[in-house]
Amino acid sequence: MALFNMRDVFAIAVKIEERGEAFYRQVAEKVEGESVKKLLNSLADDEVQHKQLFTQMASQIGETNLAHNLEESYLNYLQAYTETLVFEDPDKLPYDAQRAFDLPRVIMYAIEKELDSVLFYKEVKDLIPPSEQGLLDKIINEERRHVVNLHWLKNQLTA
Repeated sequence: MALFNMRDVFAIAVKIEERGEAFYRQVAEKVEGESVKKLLNSLADDEVQHKQLFTQMASQIGETNLAHNLEESYLNYLQAYTETLVFEDPDKLPYDAQRAFDLPRVIMYAIEKELDSVLFYKEVKDLIPPSEQGLLDKIINEERRHVVNLHWLKNQLTA
């Protein structure tokens, strides 16, 4: 059994948030309509705040304040999960060759990634000390709010 380093988990979380911010900003540059741009940039701003919170949590927890000793395979699982979780460049998403930028499909992709983020953070929550779990709950709730906002946007676009 290897000692599990929570900094590794927070590094994964920071990467998720950085890619989410970049994704939302790139999509915002491509769309028409100020209200849509504003929502996407607001989601990007939230991701920046999440990144800052994870960075702060990592510095406070350090390497000695660990909730569990875990098998190395579990950290490998979290890293593999992250590979499928992290937002991709919107220009590289798998679109039909005939279609150009398809905002409703991009929004559905973003919803899936936000839901995946919630699952990841719920998985990680049990690994951190109880005193830090409230901060993670806050981020989980914000990711849920992202899903609601994106769902609303998708409905507006397809109405």
